[in-house]
Amino acid sequence: MQAEAEQALLAQQEEALRQEEAERRARQEERRRQAGEVLHAEMEEICRKYQVVGMSLAVFDEEGVFYRQSYGYADVEAGIPAGEDTIYRAASVSKCVTALLALDLASEGKIDPEAPLPRLGRCEVVSRYPDAPITLRHLLTHTAGLADSETYREAVAEKVLPPLGEVLESCYTGAKPGTQYCYTNFGLGLVSGVMEAVTGERFLDYTREQVFEPMGMDAAYSYSQLTHPERVANIYQNGECSVRMVEWTGMSAKYTVLPLGELYALGHGDLFITAEDLARLGAIMAGCPGEGEAVALSEEYRLAMQTPQYERELAEGSYPNELCRGLGTQITDHLLPDRRMVGHQGNAYGSICGLFYDPETRT
Repeated sequence: MQAEAEQALLAQQEEALRQEEAERRARQEERRRQAGEVLHAEMEEICRKYQVVGMSLAVFDEEGVFYRQSYGYADVEAGIPAGEDTIYRAASVSKCVTALLALDLASEGKIDPEAPLPRLGRCEVVSRYPDAPITLRHLLTHTAGLADSETYREAVAEKVLPPLGEVLESCYTGAKPGTQYCYTNFGLGLVSGVMEAVTGERFLDYTREQVFEPMGMDAAYSYSQLTHPERVANIYQNGECSVRMVEWTGMSAKYTVLPLGELYALGHGDLFITAEDLARLGAIMAGCPGEGEAVALSEEYRLAMQTPQYERELAEGSYPNELCRGLGTQITDHLLPDRRMVGHQGNAYGSICGLFYDPETRT
């Protein structure tokens, strides 16, 4: 009799749990439905107000992407509408994705963000201060004492990248690593070289073969590597086409002439990806990855991405009035009312991109 009573009690408990889960899912679906209704109307209004040529949006919560919306055109001249499979150049949003991939390697013990940078091909990125070596942490927080020099800007505009050794010296600011913030494409580009040094693979090959292909993503840090480059949206500014993406065919050759480890570009701003696939990567940063994803973060590095690693107040009257960086991310209290958001924005050639999530709700 006692065994029967225990079994009956267990069955009741299991049924209560099933009912609780069913009610939770029903509440979640209702929240998703309501959010979708609000988002659709608001995004349509925003796109009309700001004369957006084309855009795609994807929203995730703890259980994955639940809302998708597109507007306008990927290619106005050809009459191709923006859609769920439209691929966009993510500009500086690439920085937080590059940080994610570097910290994935750190989670595997292949690189220590606190250790001096490894030798990058024929070059060493050496601090002028013996007691403060430049580390991956410094690169990811823009505090390495490096800046985008005129020599660097001229180099990345060339058809073939000059060697790192011809650019590096001009990018030192003289600041002690860890003491001053200077937003720099060069520093995040160097993270690509660091990844090459620790994996022994070209950055383009590693990200394609170890990340994007296993995740089933048509994504790449080079237009030339995409399976369907015809799906890439052109970029428009003030209603005019500023970048016709087909003209970027063959761009991979520009970055693969350097010796392994000497790459100082791509990771800062050249990711091509759909909105939904970018949201999947955002979910990994937020701590709610889909099952079996090829990229994983340890709890230590997940928290480091979403908690302040460097911050300071800015001049009175500026907006925003504070600077706050996670490990490879922007942290802001000004994007949404009463919510701290983590991620990164991007702005180039007229495109405006963003990936942000709330670390408390993981959405």
